[in-house]
Amino acid sequence: MAKKRCFVIMPFGEKPDVDGKALDFDKVYKYLIRPPVEAMDIECIRCDEISKPGWIHAEMIEHIYQDDVAVVDITTLNPNVFYELGVRQALRSSTTVLIRKKGTKLPFNIQGLNVIDYDPEDKESVKETKRKIADFVRHGLQASKGDSLVHEVLPLRIATLPRVLNKTETFAYALADNPEKSVCIITGDIQRIKGIDIWVNSENTNMQMARFFDRSVSGVIRYLGAEKNQAGLVTKDSIAEDLARIVGHQNTVPPATVIATASGQLATTHSVKMIFHAATVAGGVGQGYTPIPNIADCVTNALTKADSPEFDRVGLRSILFPLMGTGTARGDLRDIVAPLIEAAIEYLRTNRNSRIQQVHFMALSEAELVACRSLLDNSPVVRRL
Repeated sequence: MAKKRCFVIMPFGEKPDVDGKALDFDKVYKYLIRPPVEAMDIECIRCDEISKPGWIHAEMIEHIYQDDVAVVDITTLNPNVFYELGVRQALRSSTTVLIRKKGTKLPFNIQGLNVIDYDPEDKESVKETKRKIADFVRHGLQASKGDSLVHEVLPLRIATLPRVLNKTETFAYALADNPEKSVCIITGDIQRIKGIDIWVNSENTNMQMARFFDRSVSGVIRYLGAEKNQAGLVTKDSIAEDLARIVGHQNTVPPATVIATASGQLATTHSVKMIFHAATVAGGVGQGYTPIPNIADCVTNALTKADSPEFDRVGLRSILFPLMGTGTARGDLRDIVAPLIEAAIEYLRTNRNSRIQQVHFMALSEAELVACRSLLDNSPVVRRL
């Protein structure tokens, strides 16, 4: 699972508190805030530690919105701190922890919020404050209990539109103990990806492919694999018909089932040898489709099928997975992609003689690419090529 992050909103260096007494906020950060947060294996970062190039305010807003936890020290009643607190409370409904030096009076508008007091000159107070910060963070992450007045009053659902990646690029990572095998992240439109032997189609448990012009990988694969006339109209629905023939009269297949079909016209246009249809989502009346439990089993099952004797003469060496579950699942993107990539790495490490040499995952957006590369860049079992 990807490491969680905590963004700390507070003054830097020595600043006078509301009584005019100097307080070293760097020490408050280093000795009071960071220890209990990092003890829970949560990465802690403050605005002055952001090292990425670019406009610092943009990076700050991203952390305020995206990070799992925020700790806010309101001791100086600093306008910048309150601005950032307001942004956080508007964008995130939970796990924002407020702290203050003992004796700081709260402004009227936040008097209803829970605030942890600390006395930097009292060792017992510091110890108790650390315990309380840890408790607040732990309970906030486990229960997702709301602590934002904004979200308590307004039925808000905040989401960001993904920045689509149009350029086709490949980021390859070789297994440290078996460098002939690699896990790759490939960006761009699937219609421009060529030369990968197997395309995995994320499908429902009914194995019913999407319509040709639906905004889905299933619809794209169905259309590209079909026979078409000069006007681009489908004359033979090759892949869907092949899949329907194999499934027969069954109403559904078990979750994580993988069914192989021919690739239709994709064999000629994109050098795709097989389509593997993986049952990654299940439908419910009035509920739509939701990801199956243990969706990473689809990765393992697809790789296992690729190594089965029925494909001994096909010459399969590479496979392309969509990031299954990212379209309909809710939650941290890093936590969704991590099991998929880890399943691929584990399979290649366990099955050293697998015929598959490259496992590709398709990142359609910048957020997906960042999540995947962050995981691989920090993995001790692969190295960037």
